[in-house]
Amino acid sequence: MEVVARRGPGGRTVLPVVRASGQLAVRRTGPRTVHLVAAAFGPLGGDDAQIRLVVEEGARLSVRSVAAAVVLPARGKSPPSRQVVHAEVAGLLDLRPEPTVVAARAVHSAELRVLLTGEGELVATEQVLLGRAGEEPGRWTGTIRVERDGRPVLHTTVGLGPGAPAWLPPVTPRAYASTVAVGPGETVDVLTGDDAVRLPLPGGWVSAAWGSELHDTVARLAALDDAVAAVEVAR
Repeated sequence: MEVVARRGPGGRTVLPVVRASGQLAVRRTGPRTVHLVAAAFGPLGGDDAQIRLVVEEGARLSVRSVAAAVVLPARGKSPPSRQVVHAEVAGLLDLRPEPTVVAARAVHSAELRVLLTGEGELVATEQVLLGRAGEEPGRWTGTIRVERDGRPVLHTTVGLGPGAPAWLPPVTPRAYASTVAVGPGETVDVLTGDDAVRLPLPGGWVSAAWGSELHDTVARLAALDDAVAAVEVAR
């Protein structure tokens, strides 16, 4: 799948390239917004989805999905499913898909690799739930790497689920949410909450929260935003 966002006449964003094949379809749903649509059930074990996003200088691109992705195991032995997002950003990329649910026995790897250049800006969120209602958790590994002009800004990998190094009972969170924001703004201070943390990055921040239920975990992440807003108002 590939989407290219470019600055057009009058400064508006145009999308000269919007194409996809395989298990993902992509639809333009706004002047600078696209939605990802699952063209097949899954992803299933062994599926490998590659997504390329290019946001040129002066352009803005918002990427959403129409529904949560439910990762399912394939029959018999198969490699994990994988989704890799490669983004080249000189404008603004706002990447906020719906949650990923990793069903029992499924193993899924998600990678986000972003190359920022110039004044490029990024906002990206990830929401994960291990197991559907009443079933055992699957396994999920998420990697985010962000570079600006060839210099690393963030490189982190989180592994959750049975067999993951950090999955040590009784600490077995089934839900995880994170946000990374990088732009020309000031670096923030460290902020902690209940099973949540926000850490500074050069020109931005990364936050994460974890728990047993996804809605509670997302609420913990939002509470950090509220706390930051309160501090800014107090100043």
